[in-house]
Amino acid sequence: MRSKFWFTMMLGIILAAGFSFSALAADTIKLRFNYTQPGKSAPANGWVWWGEELEKRSNGRVKVEFYPLGSLFKGDVAIENIIKGTADISNCSIRTAAKRYPLLSVTMVPSVTWPNTPQGIVDGGIAVMKLIDEFPSIQQEVKDFKVLWITMLEDYVLYSKKPVLKPDDFKGMNIGAGGSQADFIKSQGGGTVSIIPPQSYMNLKTGVIDGMITAFNAVMHYKLWEVTNYCLDITMGRVSLPVIMNNESWNAIPEDIQKLMMELGEESLMISTKGMLAGSEKGRKMWLDYGREIHEPTEAEKAVWIKAFQPMEEKWLDDCKKKEVTDAPAVMKRWKEMAAASWKK
Repeated sequence: MRSKFWFTMMLGIILAAGFSFSALAADTIKLRFNYTQPGKSAPANGWVWWGEELEKRSNGRVKVEFYPLGSLFKGDVAIENIIKGTADISNCSIRTAAKRYPLLSVTMVPSVTWPNTPQGIVDGGIAVMKLIDEFPSIQQEVKDFKVLWITMLEDYVLYSKKPVLKPDDFKGMNIGAGGSQADFIKSQGGGTVSIIPPQSYMNLKTGVIDGMITAFNAVMHYKLWEVTNYCLDITMGRVSLPVIMNNESWNAIPEDIQKLMMELGEESLMISTKGMLAGSEKGRKMWLDYGREIHEPTEAEKAVWIKAFQPMEEKWLDDCKKKEVTDAPAVMKRWKEMAAASWKK
């Protein structure tokens, strides 16, 4: 009789615990994070750290599921899919969406440079968030989703099938580029195709493009040494990858979790950045080991490039004016101020 009593008691405890665990699991916030990079790429390492740390620091209240290589949707349609809720979170590219977000595309103007160091790259990402905070007109650009943080990529350089040593060497070439980078190439007599780095290998192999503007970190992941021969090692600007979230998903999250998500996002920047620069060093080594060339411009050659980049500022301002985007001069001024401050650190 006593055995039966204890058996019943234990069964009740187990069932109650099971119900409790089920209820806890049902209350867990599950977020789907789609991203365009390979699973172990440097930006993705910072994003995965963010998800794991969010689960840990929220005591399991949040669980992030990751979908690398755009397995839910590709980067060129990331914004549309986040707006409609195909995933809760995704990265997107300002280069791909430059026409859609004219003010945020200031980050791509190649004449405004930032230190290509861990702190300089992180500073750039934080600066973009400051632009969003400070300018209502930029807030209007991104009103259809929540910007969690900005992963700023390292300096972009040119990889090509034939040498490009001076700006007018772009004549007759088609280059993978977007935003102000594309405007610059067109101004030098070249053509452009708006593609993202994961699409670069096949487009280069099939002859759709003759070169690609991207980072050494991408060389390692996409094996560009197999489809190009030359690298011009001069910064062509940077690309920012906003990590964005569906508005309804964001609004459904408690305020304390929202605060934690934003704080961890800023922390993840340094993890992504250090990984990117380490990946760039590996990419550079692999490029050279494969027998490909890197041309580092002389001071005189750099001066020619810098002079050629300068009109891109005026073109960016003129394009914004045509679209009746009146805050463009103030945005450019602020962007330059923050870049100059980063160089002084």
